[in-house]
Amino acid sequence: MSFLCRAGISTATRSTRAVVQKRFGSHAAHSGPEAPPTQEGFTSGGFKITLIAVVGLIAWSRIDEHLTNQGEEKHPFTRYIEYYMRSEKESNRLNEQHIALAQQVLEESQIYSGAVLPPKIQLRYPDLLSNASGRSVEIGSVVPVDNVIPKYH
Repeated sequence: MSFLCRAGISTATRSTRAVVQKRFGSHAAHSGPEAPPTQEGFTSGGFKITLIAVVGLIAWSRIDEHLTNQGEEKHPFTRYIEYYMRSEKESNRLNEQHIALAQQVLEESQIYSGAVLPPKIQLRYPDLLSNASGRSVEIGSVVPVDNVIPKYH
């Protein structure tokens, strides 16, 4: 029964729920004046945009034919692109610089991949390092500083 209660399928809750009747396609649920029917025709916004686009493409094709038949060697778009484009010499220089940097990275990675790490020493009881000094000095004793030779003046 607890499973049914968690799932919400209890018979007690089912009887207390209000029954909502769905009215598909009925106009009784709408409370207000009906909107007038939309006028259909060639005056919609989509048709206007399509008509302007078609007229613009036809006009552009005529202008394009006129520009290319004037005896110019290159189309105006081609000249515009070539003006802002990088020269071939500059592109070759940048490519060579990139190749040189890639070769340096390759050589460095080969150097690092050939390096051998020092062997790791596995300590049997690593907690013993916390109990004693690494210099064989007892804990709490005073270190004699008489024998210390100063290296820096």
